[in-house]
Amino acid sequence: MRARVLTIHRTEDAVEELHSIGADERSFSILAPKHFGVALKMKTVRTPACNILKQLMLSLGGDAAVAKEVLTGKCDHSDLILLGTVAQLTRLAERLAEYPADEFGLREVREGITNALAHHFEPPEFELAFRNFNLQLSKRTHVVGIVNCTPDSFADGGLYLAKEEARERVFQLVEDGADVIDIGGESTRPGADPLSEEEELRRVIPVIESVASEISIPVSVDTYKSVVAREAIEAGASLVNDISALRFDERMCDVLAEHDVPVILMHMKGRPKDMQVNPVYSDLMGEICAFLGERICFCQSRGIEKLIVDPGIGFGKGYEHNLTILRRLSELRTLGRPILVGTSRKSFIGHVLDLPVGERLEGTLATAAAAILTGAHLIRVHDVAPAVKVAKMVDSLKQSCPFSR
Repeated sequence: MRARVLTIHRTEDAVEELHSIGADERSFSILAPKHFGVALKMKTVRTPACNILKQLMLSLGGDAAVAKEVLTGKCDHSDLILLGTVAQLTRLAERLAEYPADEFGLREVREGITNALAHHFEPPEFELAFRNFNLQLSKRTHVVGIVNCTPDSFADGGLYLAKEEARERVFQLVEDGADVIDIGGESTRPGADPLSEEEELRRVIPVIESVASEISIPVSVDTYKSVVAREAIEAGASLVNDISALRFDERMCDVLAEHDVPVILMHMKGRPKDMQVNPVYSDLMGEICAFLGERICFCQSRGIEKLIVDPGIGFGKGYEHNLTILRRLSELRTLGRPILVGTSRKSFIGHVLDLPVGERLEGTLATAAAAILTGAHLIRVHDVAPAVKVAKMVDSLKQSCPFSR
């Protein structure tokens, strides 16, 4: 008798397997969710609620991991991990509805479980409409082409510092199939010093003015300065890519709200000058999710709704941190926002392959493919033409992979 472990990531695949063995179709809605095992982590749950959740999960055939002090009553709250199938966790949420709404914070726990399952397994359709553009981000992966108008960027510093060279680069990336062009004037490589507003404006505004009206895709400005963002938008930019997630310049919120343009919020520990000086995390993905979640709430409080999140590969992250983010990128789905990932030519690729910046194309494409499979809606790259091909191929595979919808 031969047995095999099924690789099931979609409800449709589970139904197909059930159909293949002749199972009763009336049971499909019950049996299909039981194909999916889930480890769902929650933060700072009150101790009585932890005990209730533990017992409920055991009664449903699942389990829950809690701090050992919970069992002895020596702590007021604990993080916990619920372990079960989608069906068991869904039933848990239903059981929690039977408890008084305010008892031990169980209503908030129930909402957290329900939202996490919905965002992870049935994510919303992401449509980003702004100005004359409409990006259907759930339909296929979008490729963001990088144009650094800088003398000192780690990968292409000095190549596109002159306006005409930058212009030609933009047109080439458009021809190569880019969906967005991201133009920046300040290097944010590890150890970089801040640039003055005047110099950043001098580098990027003429380029944006000269190309925005001549191409049919949106231009993004890579800046954390409100003055640069405002003038770039007035020159024709349609997005803002802010590595500080609106923390470095409080006036950035006013610019975004006034012009109603999308913003990319990136996670970064520290600043470019010191971000790579021994970055330490106690809970890498938890901290990234919490940070981006807080920034989303902040933006919403200021009337800014068109948001994209970026985990910040290489920004305050060590080698292992970057690999972990790529492996566990799907955890960002609980934020309910499109995800951008930028790995292009970065040092962790050089670390793995032992190659200099100029020889990291294959590594970049491999990490881009991994990011797409684990949840990225946009990839930010220097080499657009091969990235477009990789994205198209991986998109065709995603229909049978974990996080395709």
